[in-house]
Amino acid sequence: MAEIAHGVMLAGALAGTGATLARGRRLRTLDALAAMAMLAAMLDTAVTGILPGVAWAGILVIAGLAIGIRSRLDRSRRSASAAPGRARPAGDDGRPLDDLHHALALIATGWLVAAADGGDGGAIAGTHTHAAPLLAAVSIGVLAVVVLGVWVALRALRSGRGGIGHGVVAASMTVMLAAMVAPGLATSLGV
Repeated sequence: MAEIAHGVMLAGALAGTGATLARGRRLRTLDALAAMAMLAAMLDTAVTGILPGVAWAGILVIAGLAIGIRSRLDRSRRSASAAPGRARPAGDDGRPLDDLHHALALIATGWLVAAADGGDGGAIAGTHTHAAPLLAAVSIGVLAVVVLGVWVALRALRSGRGGIGHGVVAASMTVMLAAMVAPGLATSLGV
């Protein structure tokens, strides 16, 4: 099961990075850096084990916090520039919700990478799995991010051609998180 989870995890990271980098002129630097950090973290934890999981967790959590802060600042700027009485609700254009999911997915991935490290200083392809025992709160939190990701992906894909990129990123991060948490949940449930 761990090999399948690693394959799905890597495929999700590749798809998300590809969809993020394919945005062209609409690509934001922070999104590109976060996507490349996510891909590097997944490759390293699944294959090489050069950096310890806690280092990758720190990088991913910082990227998630930065995206969350940027989203909050963007919303503040939009509402300050809107005509009085004409401000749109925060989720109307989908971008704040996409950013929220992206930020939470990065932070949740950081938790999972740190939990799976086990203090061994890095991953070894044959022995490293994301089947570390998970605390109930972390499992529930990660599953909530997975459910949010499914909703964001479906909503973005339904919005038409303009939402395809956001939908693919949300779906790939959701699949990646689900693949990462599945072995831990299976171990916790005794399956």
